[in-house]
Amino acid sequence: MVNTLIKTNKKRVNLQARYTLLALSRVLILKITPITSLPVYRLTRDEYYDQLNKFIEKTIFGARDGEFKREYALKNPEWLSTYTVHLRKIYGGAWEYNEIIGYIDLHFMGNQIRGTYCQDNKKRFVRSRKKQFVYITHKLAPEVSFDRKGNNSDIFLAIQTYVEDCRKELNKRYIDDSNLLNMGQFVDWRAMLKRV
Repeated sequence: MVNTLIKTNKKRVNLQARYTLLALSRVLILKITPITSLPVYRLTRDEYYDQLNKFIEKTIFGARDGEFKREYALKNPEWLSTYTVHLRKIYGGAWEYNEIIGYIDLHFMGNQIRGTYCQDNKKRFVRSRKKQFVYITHKLAPEVSFDRKGNNSDIFLAIQTYVEDCRKELNKRYIDDSNLLNMGQFVDWRAMLKRV
C-alpha cells in the first residue's frame, strides 16, 4: 500500500513537473518587445503647484507681519522674486522628474501587453529628493490581449486600456502617459509586433 502511494505520488509529481516545464517552454518561446516606460508621479502637476503656491504664500505672508511684508513686496519686487525662487528650491523644485515615485515598463509578450513596475522603496511618499527605486512586480495589472491580426489602432487601444488598468491599481497616483498618447497614433505597432 505504501509502495503504491509512493509510486502514485512520483507519477503525480512527474506529471506536474512535465506540465510546469511545458508551460515554461511556451513562455520562453515568446519574445518580449519593449514599448516605452511611463513615469508614475506622487501627485498631479496641478496639485503639486497648488501646494507649492500655498507653501510660498504661507511662508512669506502667513505670520503676524504678513501685511508689512505685502507692503514691502510691493515696494521691493526684487526681494519678493528672490525669496520666491529660494522657497521654490527649498520646496523641491519643478514637478517634472522630481515627484516621480516609480516607472511602468510597457512591453509586448506574444499578443499581450504587460507592464513591470518599479518604485521608490519608501512606505510613505512625501516631498523628497532622495530616491532609490526597487523592483515591485512583474505585472502591475492583468494583461490585456489583442487580436494579432488587428490593425494599429486596435493595438494602441489595447495599450491605452492597460494603462487605464494600471491607474486603477495605483490609486491616488498620476501616470504620465502624455508622450505615449502623443506618439502612439503614429507608431506602426504591427511592424513592432513582427519582432515578437
